Amino acid sequence: MRNPTRERQRAALPQALHLEGKIFEIQNGKIPFREIFRSCAPCRSLVELYRRRVLTQQTRTIRLLGRKHPAKILNTLLGFEVQASYKRIQCPDLVTARYIRLFSEIGCHSIQLPYDPTQTADLIPEFEQLLEAIVRQIHSLFPQEASVRQYSVRQIFACIRTELRTLR
Repeated sequence: MRNPTRERQRAALPQALHLEGKIFEIQNGKIPFREIFRSCAPCRSLVELYRRRVLTQQTRTIRLLGRKHPAKILNTLLGFEVQASYKRIQCPDLVTARYIRLFSEIGCHSIQLPYDPTQTADLIPEFEQLLEAIVRQIHSLFPQEASVRQYSVRQIFACIRTELRTLR
């Protein structure tokens, strides 16, 4: 049985994608997400920044939800909490909450959090800018179909999660 929505989405896909001077062929409706990830400068920069600036210092492991889900920061009497789905993580300050929210939205199972909050404060704007740049690039690749854009963002985030997991 054919899915008319999927057929319409495949018909709306371009024959080739152009990203940073490279051309990616789409064959049989299959988008080469690994190749797009490897050639996307903000994706590589995000992973490299995590490897170079987070993993080289003293860190602690924070367990997260483990799937891509919108996260929100709650202001409580004892500080802040990051809530993603049913999971709530206590945070002592807003910078730590922003850091945890960012990686919760990517869908990581666990991350390394620097012990020094001043280091986290230096890192979080860079991470947020890179994440926005990734989403902008994906949206520029697929300007017509919103569901394809959402699917593509999820797939690129999956590639980022895989790369971050292999760094440990």
